[in-house]
Amino acid sequence: MSLFRQVLVLIFLTAMVYGGYVAYGRLMTGTATLSDSQQNRRDAMPVEVAAAKTRTMTSTVEAVGTTHALKSVDILPQASGLIKSIDFASGDHIEKGQVLAEMDSNIERADLAEAKAALVQAKLALDRATKLRASNITAKSTVDQLTAAEAAAEAAVAKAEQRLADRTVKAPFAGMVGMNRVDAGARITDSTIITTLDDLSSVEIEFALAERMFGSTHLGQRVESTTVAYPGRTFIGKIAEIGSRIDPVSRSFKVKALVPNPDNALRPGMFMHVDVVLDAAEALVVPEEAVIAEASSSYVYVVKDGKARRQKVTIGRRAYGVAEILTGLTPDERVVTRGTNKLRDGAAVEVVEATAEVKP
Repeated sequence: MSLFRQVLVLIFLTAMVYGGYVAYGRLMTGTATLSDSQQNRRDAMPVEVAAAKTRTMTSTVEAVGTTHALKSVDILPQASGLIKSIDFASGDHIEKGQVLAEMDSNIERADLAEAKAALVQAKLALDRATKLRASNITAKSTVDQLTAAEAAAEAAVAKAEQRLADRTVKAPFAGMVGMNRVDAGARITDSTIITTLDDLSSVEIEFALAERMFGSTHLGQRVESTTVAYPGRTFIGKIAEIGSRIDPVSRSFKVKALVPNPDNALRPGMFMHVDVVLDAAEALVVPEEAVIAEASSSYVYVVKDGKARRQKVTIGRRAYGVAEILTGLTPDERVVTRGTNKLRDGAAVEVVEATAEVKP
């Protein structure tokens, strides 16, 4: 083999060795990098996060109260007698003036007919006397007496009509009737309760507030109330009355809130949990579980570039599972809500699930 060919072979072999060395180095570097990445993923802490959001926060004071109908009466008859018919069923919604019950009225009808007949007779007598007076045949005193007699007859008719009307029991206002307490055929008096009538178009909630709240409570203030009868439902109303006196024993004052009740869901006597809204303002909030208290300070873990950064925050109001952030966060920053117990500042994290967003 010539010297030239030997040099070519040597160059070729050298190139092959160098290429193999470079390929091996790259392969090993990639393997090491892959291993580091896998190692980082294996060491990352699984966490759940939520974004800081702006929503309306309210300052409230809590109380408990009892519902009362807007208007409520016991239905009693105006007279004693025998019940002829009952014209309602328990729970019926009735209109003002609707007939609830009728009593036997035969005697009252006869009395009215007699009074009307007497009135006709008095009118005829007065007409005759008036004509005779025009001819100076009848004295003026006779006409005056007959005029008074006519007026008395008219009064008697009015009284008879009222006694007849009293035999029919009518609703004084629109509302819902309660249970029927009498039956047709029963004899009742003017003190017998036939049923109850409640106007439930709105209800009043009566509750008490501490003396220190007297200066910050005013008419028209928003009230949010709930009851165990309707879980998850909030009834909105306004303060309608404020007591003028402070109880010297309990050091509290009475308040009444008026709550619309178009579907008659609320009934008199219900136990209500009441929140009186003192003020409302926009605030930055995070889920309450994201806040970690330590001595007199509070902080959260903010997720940035796959790592958890411990960040000090100032907490304001708390309500319904959220905490107001006064300083330390900006809107849409993601904070750890679950998995904080083992976290350290700068620890690698893996977001496995996002907590439901804070409702605005």
